[in-house]
Amino acid sequence: MRIHSSEKIKKLKELRKIGYSIPELVKKLSIPKTTVWHHIHNVKVLPAYVSVLNSKRGGSAKRKQQNIELAKEKAINLLKNPERELYIAIAMLYWSEGSKKVCEFINSDGKMIQVYLKILRDYLNISNDSIGITIRYFSGMDRDKCLKYWSKNTKISKRKFIIRFNDGGTGGRTKYGMCRVTIKRGHNILKLMHSLIDKISEQILETE
Repeated sequence: MRIHSSEKIKKLKELRKIGYSIPELVKKLSIPKTTVWHHIHNVKVLPAYVSVLNSKRGGSAKRKQQNIELAKEKAINLLKNPERELYIAIAMLYWSEGSKKVCEFINSDGKMIQVYLKILRDYLNISNDSIGITIRYFSGMDRDKCLKYWSKNTKISKRKFIIRFNDGGTGGRTKYGMCRVTIKRGHNILKLMHSLIDKISEQILETE
């Protein structure tokens, strides 16, 4: 266990008194969050700084809600565009094969991966630098052939691929394994996908 100097702990408590939040203290003093909490949970914030501290609490939740609202607004606008069908297509693809918690899309169909990536790149302005590719191949498959196939379909260099091998004997199910497309730092794109799915499903169900 790391021992922090008494001077550092004293500074920690002084900063807390003037409204520093726990994340700010962790960053400023390079002290683990649990240690910060241990030393400041009984420290009284000076009355003049209580409002300062309160304004910082829930900041991440507020930003998340703001980003959700922005995603909803963007989804509405995209569905009014002439390219509306493309946004419907990518939303339905994601609804079927995408992850709910991170922006990842997985499939074994090369053409489906191509369509997904084309809409991301050409219509949602996602650059190749923001795209990560992971392929998973199985026993009975040729590693190099799988790699070549997915590099051609994704238009991303083989050197940038993450390659996983599963010796599960499932080679007969797919010819070239599975491809996972991950959007790095893709929280807002994920929110947009969810907003598109919600809006499209609402519009379809309203016609009943």
